[in-house]
Amino acid sequence: MYLLSEPFALRERADDDQPFLLELYLSTRDDLQQAIPDLAMLQQLIAMQFNAQETGYRHQFPLARQLVLLRSGQPIGRMVVDASPEQLRLVDIAIAPPARRSGAAMAALAALQRHAAAQGLPLCLAVGRYNGPAQCLYQKCGFTSVTEDDLFVQMIWRSTSR
Repeated sequence: MYLLSEPFALRERADDDQPFLLELYLSTRDDLQQAIPDLAMLQQLIAMQFNAQETGYRHQFPLARQLVLLRSGQPIGRMVVDASPEQLRLVDIAIAPPARRSGAAMAALAALQRHAAAQGLPLCLAVGRYNGPAQCLYQKCGFTSVTEDDLFVQMIWRSTSR
């Protein structure tokens, strides 16, 4: 497992995490919250979109680990991490709004970087092209842009110790 600095920790996702993960997904979808004022319809659409995302991740990254990020034992986010012989890939990371800018994402990224360095692997990710705050965080953590298209910027981090 990837070791994080206190008060943060990671654990494998469990079935009873579903309500938290749905709420977390909703917090990342301001576009849907603004477009659909009907709460029941919004909740239905969020569940469908979340399930589609999960299915896509399982299809594209069948061996990826689904992890819940904790602060002092309480869930505050999630990560999906895929390890292959060629790279460690951060497929997804999401932090609940009250826990953003608390150091949680940086602690999680540092743990992945330590693991990647120990394995002699690059750490790769894709970030939304217009997600400036996330891109700034990744750059601050030493990631560099490799390629970009209309939707995503592909970024990579390589250890300098190898």
